[in-house]
Amino acid sequence: AERLLDLFSYHTQDSNKDGIENIRVRHDANFLILESQGYPNHPTAIFPNSNNPNSIRIQNFTFRLPLEPTLADRITRLPMGPVGTALNGVVYFNPFEMEGMNAVEGYSEVWLDACCGHPSQTGTYHYHKYPSCVKSPFSDDGTQHSPIIGFAFDGFPLYGPYESDNVMARDLTGELGLDVCNGHSDAERGYHYHVTPGRFPYILGGYAGIVEPSNNRGL
Repeated sequence: AERLLDLFSYHTQDSNKDGIENIRVRHDANFLILESQGYPNHPTAIFPNSNNPNSIRIQNFTFRLPLEPTLADRITRLPMGPVGTALNGVVYFNPFEMEGMNAVEGYSEVWLDACCGHPSQTGTYHYHKYPSCVKSPFSDDGTQHSPIIGFAFDGFPLYGPYESDNVMARDLTGELGLDVCNGHSDAERGYHYHVTPGRFPYILGGYAGIVEPSNNRGL
């Protein structure tokens, strides 16, 4: 668990100055438990604005991530709302806007700020694609496998875009190619997901593992 706690240590500051850390981390026998305000610790656009009428609001999330994630017999469809969390406690949404169209590209593309996020109608700031401002405590310069930048609600980690030196995971083919969930396995990390900039589903396409249903009522 210490390794996991180290991943989040950079993001525990009190960004909104309310006396509560952005994210608090603990665990029990089965889960890594994240208590998050869902509040970005990086710059954002000013909301509301002409492109988005919503305000960023402090949330009260509790996410339970299985310490030993397990692949499932079938893929679980992503719900609307949070589908995973970045290391800063800000949530990932699936690739669709609320009408079910592609939120990232095409004529239904939604307006995202420079850090690739925006607030929903409930004030939940979230990402639909690779969040460029989420920092890992480990470097990601494209010369090696990307570090972890978050977790899906089945407990499997989400890594940045690179598989190896100047090779993006989205470009892999054959046995190492990403599946429809945006995941694959290797000998060092086991099963894991990658973000795929410029390629649908961008973050997650589904859950390959057994999902913890308490993380989203849609599950």
